Amino acid sequence: MFDEKRKEEILKLLKSRNAKKVLLQIPEGLKQGVQDLMDFLESNNLETYLSIEQCFGACDIRDREAEMLGCDTILHIGHADFGVETKIPVVYYVYDINADFVSYVKKHMDAIKRFKKICLVTTVQFVKNLNDVKHFLEKNDFKVYVSNYILGCDVTNAKKFERFVDAFLFIGSGRFHPLGLQETIEKPVLFLDIENDEIENLKEMRKKNEIKRGLRIEKARDMKTFCILISSKQGQFRKRQAEQIRKYLISKGKEVYIFIADRITPDKLMGLRCDILVNTACPRIREDANQFGKIILNPDDVYEL
Repeated sequence: MFDEKRKEEILKLLKSRNAKKVLLQIPEGLKQGVQDLMDFLESNNLETYLSIEQCFGACDIRDREAEMLGCDTILHIGHADFGVETKIPVVYYVYDINADFVSYVKKHMDAIKRFKKICLVTTVQFVKNLNDVKHFLEKNDFKVYVSNYILGCDVTNAKKFERFVDAFLFIGSGRFHPLGLQETIEKPVLFLDIENDEIENLKEMRKKNEIKRGLRIEKARDMKTFCILISSKQGQFRKRQAEQIRKYLISKGKEVYIFIADRITPDKLMGLRCDILVNTACPRIREDANQFGKIILNPDDVYEL
């Protein structure tokens, strides 16, 4: 997971910030090799601690834990800077992953070739692999644009290319990011899943999701008790939005409560009276609606009640 080159890169980053005592945050998929990295940093006179909380992104900086431990630096691995303000300085190490994207594109050209103007999109770990795809497609008479990386909750880097292209081609793993893009644009998003070696046009899924969204809103109109969810994670904390939604729902005659938690899970809602959940935290929560056993509305949905 962490070869000598990566270890040296990380050490150089930390030394450039004069780090002495470091809290590490790392995605689940990289935890297997993190203790080797910790040993390496300790051997170079850096005191290290590891947060074993799940790391969902750069919106989730474990600032409080770092402060409690007396750390002077947080090393956040696997994500780029999300713009979260912290008391403890954060060093971001993206952890670039090399992958042969061109081989996947070649296999699925039948699904891609009818879109002659394409914008390439991926997540931050894979960005460096897109140029090879661009050159390959251009040799095959495509007009190609390359977006910077997107998040499931922030697709602005890609959306600005919509008027220039016939479709977007997202190459990577996990449907959360490309579906987040598809929900904000009219042009098709092709999801080339490198884990399953499959390609899917998400335009049809968007249509189905719009129908489901309409049904959720229709059902919510007749419900009485609305519970607004706030995450205390710095990059997801939206108190003002929650209060505006509460004011609007009260004007509609609804009974409204605001709940806050670091990580919002179904077990934390057990025993609480609630008909409808309104999510102001990570949009990924909507994917777990079945686990919550409740209708989950996004903030925009509320204003259509």
